[in-house]
Amino acid sequence: MSPVREIGHPQLIQELVTEIQDSGRISFARFMEQALYHEQFGYYMTQRDGTTDASAPRIGWKGDYVTTPHFHTFLAKSLVRQIREMDECLGYPDSFVIVEMGAGAGLLARDVLRECATTVPDLYHRLTYLLIERSPAMRVMQKHAVHEFSGPEGCVSWVNSLDELGDALLTGVLFSNELVDAFPVHRICIKRGTVQEVFVEYQDDQFIERLSTPSTAALESFVSRWGIPLVDGYTTEVNLQAVAWMKDVARVLAQGFVVTIDYGHTARDYFAPERNSGTLVGYYRHQFETNPYERVGLQDLTAHVNFSSLVDTGEAVGLQCTGFTDLQHFLLSVGIEAMLKDCDQEGEEVKAAAQLLNPRGMGRTFKILIQQKGLSECPELSGLRYRPFFEDVLECGESVVH
Repeated sequence: MSPVREIGHPQLIQELVTEIQDSGRISFARFMEQALYHEQFGYYMTQRDGTTDASAPRIGWKGDYVTTPHFHTFLAKSLVRQIREMDECLGYPDSFVIVEMGAGAGLLARDVLRECATTVPDLYHRLTYLLIERSPAMRVMQKHAVHEFSGPEGCVSWVNSLDELGDALLTGVLFSNELVDAFPVHRICIKRGTVQEVFVEYQDDQFIERLSTPSTAALESFVSRWGIPLVDGYTTEVNLQAVAWMKDVARVLAQGFVVTIDYGHTARDYFAPERNSGTLVGYYRHQFETNPYERVGLQDLTAHVNFSSLVDTGEAVGLQCTGFTDLQHFLLSVGIEAMLKDCDQEGEEVKAAAQLLNPRGMGRTFKILIQQKGLSECPELSGLRYRPFFEDVLECGESVVH
């Protein structure tokens, strides 16, 4: 085979081209899966230098993007306050498990553990902290971040996936921060009133898109369920992996809570007529990238989360929706103002808090969904004290009467 044009990681490009030539085409979901998670060359599986060396990070101020824990420990402190209430709701079990799924650089895990050890020692002594991580590169960063809590006497351990855990064995909290947005998505486009899926081919030394009959009936069912506009040219994403993930989360949890933090929308907003190009975007050195077929394997690819779909799936598998809010209202509800009381009002801590609370930025873009399983009644959690949405905001689609 002749060499391919370098439009990304050269070995990854060669693998993708070979797969396309063998099969004729691949779905965009498959393309995104390989670009991000190819075992040897995927974006999340290596660092910038192509190794697992933590000195060349993808995440962070020296990488391609930052996450909320990079700004301050406020999110960790707030989560611990909320988890403390959840522990009470569960009757202070002898063994309390926190499962963090997709922990990135490990900063949030480190800060949550430090806050637990300092402010809730009783919980800390009953705590098992489990990190779900498939990426060797991310594990290196995480182990460096939480080294003080790992080892033979520590409470931290790792597994590759939820599949490695037994059914309904865990009591505690499963949470994720900016995980679901990194799941590979199918892309669909409406043509003459019918649902077409976006496939990827390779011609003239470049990846190109082709529309064809959906690869799975689940895509058309999704369109029907959520009332996606059948307007010619309307393009959006369908995150079927998020549906499967939600089922896995419910399967391993016996009793407790699921906390999902991410940027996204309710279905009503996600599939609004004016959002007709979807939400897919790339990140490279802190810049937006609109072309997913350049810098393949070298740039992050992400799509916003449809929180309505997570709630819908959760309710079907035994997860009751406890509440839904945004980052700004969650932080205010658990008392970030008290945390700031003794801070220098011109200092870095206040500036960081302003970033997290900004209603035109992270404060409203990031949402927090809390679900529960195995509780006799829905608890009143302090993090849900202030709710910026109407009660039916997560509802949308054919089953809802307006």
